[in-house]
Amino acid sequence: MSTDLNPWKMEARARNRVDVRQPPRRAGSVRRTSSLQSLWTPGNERSFRIVGRARDLATGIDGAAKILGEDAVRGELGLDGRISALTGDGYGSRLEPFVGLRCGGELRKALAVHMPEEERQETRPHRLLDDLAGAFFMSVAAWYAWEGGIAGHAARTNTMVQTNRPVEGVCLSYVPGSPAMTEDGRGIDDNADHPVGPPPFSADDIWGFHPLVQTDDPNQWRLRRTDLWREAENTVVDAWFQDSSIVQGDPSRRVIFHEYSLTARFDPLSLELRSISVTPHVLPYVTCHAAPATAQLLLGRKAGELRREVLSLLRGTAGCTHLNDMLRALQDVTGLSGLLADLDARRDTAAAGSSIAD
Repeated sequence: MSTDLNPWKMEARARNRVDVRQPPRRAGSVRRTSSLQSLWTPGNERSFRIVGRARDLATGIDGAAKILGEDAVRGELGLDGRISALTGDGYGSRLEPFVGLRCGGELRKALAVHMPEEERQETRPHRLLDDLAGAFFMSVAAWYAWEGGIAGHAARTNTMVQTNRPVEGVCLSYVPGSPAMTEDGRGIDDNADHPVGPPPFSADDIWGFHPLVQTDDPNQWRLRRTDLWREAENTVVDAWFQDSSIVQGDPSRRVIFHEYSLTARFDPLSLELRSISVTPHVLPYVTCHAAPATAQLLLGRKAGELRREVLSLLRGTAGCTHLNDMLRALQDVTGLSGLLADLDARRDTAAAGSSIAD
């Protein structure tokens, strides 16, 4: 069957949209952006680099941008997800305990031991290191729109073709009878839609997202944006997430694999989740679009509990792997809310000084 006429693929394509751009920064808000870029070199495919960058930016009432802090990490990884080298600006020897570990459970357990304060405060370094697991998982997608595709990369490295791996029970799309999965429990990429679109940045705002590594070689990007501001009696969060990879010969377009945005409201003191609305922009399978409703199970939980609660409430077929990843990242609100409080305090102090002068 031609995939162009595949009804499951066509239905998924009808739901997807590739015109999402980053919204303007709001006055009186804090924005965290983070990126993990998997960078490959043709002819040397048994290892690759990941470059991670994160930035916190405040936008004043007058719209002026102020960088609150930036971090960067650089890692070398093998095909098994093991870290062979890991460095970062200003980290000294703090990253050495993580060399030799595999991304995922091994690394996250080590983070809890060696960087407990970074985890407790949900800092930029913790965001980058915690995200290495997902970045590794998606890294091979860099070859999707390259000559020979992922199958060609797998043949050259004598590894499994990831698009046809066993997936039964991994998420809500991978259940018996789903068009996302064969009868023997493997993914069906022919039934998936991975649309092509431009990079998701606005040319009107140089502060909208931090700079990225630019290369024409195979690469995969995992990008996040989280905005916080005060509104009435709520701390409002507008967040966005995207996985994409380069199109060979045309860096002005990218293959989009997963893209979500969400709006959430938290109690400003307890950081209890009061409401949440998830919007899917690009998802591979028709069945993936059942995922947004699962976020409602988190209502009433506090931001600092979300990483644990997501793993408990939305495990396996109860949730979507990539939406869960985004919901776990909402725990950053515990750190960002402190930055927002500082911004509000400076604004109030400035307003009080102006009133006195008047």
